[in-house]
Amino acid sequence: MEIEKILKKENIKKQLKISGWIRFNRSSKEIVFIDLYDGSNLNGIQIICKKKLLSSKDFEILYKAPLYSSFTIIGKLNLNIKNKNYEFIVSKIESYNLADSEIPLGKKEHTLEFLRIQAHLRIRTKLFQSIMRIRSYCSQLIHFYFMKEEFYYIHTPIITKNDAEGAGEIFFVNIKKNNHSFFNGQGTLTVSGQLQEESYTQSLKKTYTFGPTFRAENSNTSRHANEFWMIEPEIAFADYFELMNLGENILKFVAKNILEKYEEELIFLGNFFKLDLIKNLENLINMKIKKITYKNALKILNEAKDKNNLFKDDKFIFGNELSTEHEKYLAEKYANGPIYVYDYPAKNSSFYMYRNNDNETARGFDLLVPRIGELIGGSQREDNYQRLIKIINEKKLELKELTWYLDLRKYGYAKSSGFGIGFERLIMFITGVENIRDVLPFPRTPGKLEF
Repeated sequence: MEIEKILKKENIKKQLKISGWIRFNRSSKEIVFIDLYDGSNLNGIQIICKKKLLSSKDFEILYKAPLYSSFTIIGKLNLNIKNKNYEFIVSKIESYNLADSEIPLGKKEHTLEFLRIQAHLRIRTKLFQSIMRIRSYCSQLIHFYFMKEEFYYIHTPIITKNDAEGAGEIFFVNIKKNNHSFFNGQGTLTVSGQLQEESYTQSLKKTYTFGPTFRAENSNTSRHANEFWMIEPEIAFADYFELMNLGENILKFVAKNILEKYEEELIFLGNFFKLDLIKNLENLINMKIKKITYKNALKILNEAKDKNNLFKDDKFIFGNELSTEHEKYLAEKYANGPIYVYDYPAKNSSFYMYRNNDNETARGFDLLVPRIGELIGGSQREDNYQRLIKIINEKKLELKELTWYLDLRKYGYAKSSGFGIGFERLIMFITGVENIRDVLPFPRTPGKLEF
């Protein structure tokens, strides 16, 4: 029975069986106190091993047991009158497996850098249990939200021939024997499921995909990884403002449910990272997210530069991309929370984005959030066959590889919009984690391929 489920008044004095691992222990000649956890809650339960209640063999095993040893034990639940906490009085060991006393984690606290080296063991710490419990629930909430809103879940391919972002930062798929293509062309790992998903949106209207994506970026920042997860909804007959509202609704839904289920973990993580995570999520739930154009963003940044001389990169000219420090300023100082920036320069926009009538901007948007920068990136899609061909040629992309995508525009293509949420960045925003490597179970970054 899970520890979380037995912590009820009606179970006091009942004989119960629980299983778990030792997180902490202290002992005297007559009694051993052990913090036992099984992953079902943040703090586990304190088990009390009294010499007079146990066989001499069982007491000796518990007395000498190293940290992270696993046990199944029988005993009774008790409510400590002094601290009002539940505890478990052990009467018998049913089974056990002792850990090596030389386990790298030990009792002392370790840096996050050290724990990254021990990615297969760090989940045993309270910190990573908290992060990964929230990550797991977030993924369930994403599916639940889309199910509630009657979206169809599309399983887009991991191996593809198309680079949806057009940036060329892709991993190639080859067989080891002779290095020739296994398929009828060069296979690559997907950078986005968007292009394939669009074909299904043109029949099912509301779709989403949620899966791993890959970018061959040689970047060692705290926000980038080579393998990560993306949430990508797409809606036919919708413009980009409707998708911005959808993004806001998803984030508020996730925040509200995380607050309800994992308040204890958020307090623990907030203390660790010195952030008020509960206040951050409450602010998100209660605010209306601002929307400003890229041109207005430049104006705001120019005014801030003139007043405070804030930025290392302060060339706010139309066509220049916003850096991370600019994105953070807009979210943290200007909006005091998440903010949408839309209508970016067309020359910097992906080939599939709808161009505005001014011919210099495209209907793309980003959601910028405090500490992280970009969390959501999306757009309204170009729906005209001839205009799309023109853009593909201007960007010098392989037209023949996109014939099928162009075909969609020939056969009654309805206006469509969509976006991608970087799932790991969402977890960083919720948990206060500063480095993407600490929200991925086994991070894949340049020069690192362990486990």
